[in-house]
This record gives sequence, C-alpha cells and structure tokens, in this order.
Amino acid sequence: MGFLDSLPIIGRLVGKGMDLASEAIEDKDKRNELQMTLLEIQEKSKETVYLAELNAKTVPWIDGLHKLGRQILNLITIGAVVVILLCGITITPEVAIILGGPNAVYQFVKGKGK
Repeated sequence: MGFLDSLPIIGRLVGKGMDLASEAIEDKDKRNELQMTLLEIQEKSKETVYLAELNAKTVPWIDGLHKLGRQILNLITIGAVVVILLCGITITPEVAIILGGPNAVYQFVKGKGK
C-alpha cells in the first residue's frame, strides 16, 4: 500500500467528481471525457507520489532495522528465554507475557506482513 492509498483525499475527490459528472452532464461523450480526465489526474497523482517515495532519502541502517523488526524481536525473545532457562528461572505466565508482549504488540500494530 502506497502513500496515496493511505491518504484518500485524491480518491474521494475523483469519486465525487465522477458522481457529479454522472448527475450533471447529460451528454455521454462529455461525461466520459471528464471522467477520463479525472482518472488521468488520479493516475498522475499516484505516479508523482510513488516517485517521491522512491526518491526519499533514508538512513540505510535504520531502514534495515525497520525491515527486520519482526525477526529482531523474535531473536531477542528467543535469547531471553534461553538466558532465563540457563539461569534456572521458571517461566511463569507472567514472565511469558513480559517476554511475548512486545512482539505481540508489534504484530498487532504492523499487521500480517507480506
């Protein structure tokens, strides 16, 4: 999902413009011409936003950490469980919630992933 999909104002404007064109313009050719122009504007907007996203400056290591968020949290959780077990601490439900909480919150906020 790109930036334009999360910012629905262009889509709403195009949709309202098409609705108004359908109601107000009797001539099918003129109505279709206006609707095609609106669709071209929408596509050009998507293209412009997409190119802006591609040209955005990022810090590579921060971008890498962001992309590896799930894996990093899982490895930290596994490491913490191993350390806890090596120290002889029993994993109670409370400890399990503390260990799994950050990962569960991350999964909830970020969604299913790709």
